[in-house]
Amino acid sequence: MDDKHKGRLEESIHQMIAELLIRRVKDPRVKFVSITGVELSKDYSVAKILYNIVGGNEDMDNVKKGLTSCRGFIRSQIKRKLRLRVIPELVFIYDSSLDRAMAIEELLQQIQDDDQSDEKVGGND
Repeated sequence: MDDKHKGRLEESIHQMIAELLIRRVKDPRVKFVSITGVELSKDYSVAKILYNIVGGNEDMDNVKKGLTSCRGFIRSQIKRKLRLRVIPELVFIYDSSLDRAMAIEELLQQIQDDDQSDEKVGGND
């Protein structure tokens, strides 16, 4: 039962932060940030906010500073809307899994292209 509640709460926080970044946060440094996940600690005191940057790698340090600067505002909105006993401390962590997936996809495409070119060369013999 507790896991279901935690999962719903993580999803609510995820949706709320994503919406706040799109609609309410005016900092241009976080313009292209996409929230990829939220992981709450067991006691709900810390929320790891996983994010990625849409459309390429902006200046990572600037994005991190932008997220850190709006952290207080986001926490206040979570407190106001979710009415939790404990408002989690927000820790923003860059999620590199999408970058790794894209790199793997490029490698697979390269292998496929190499195989196709080898077949064309081999077919002429």
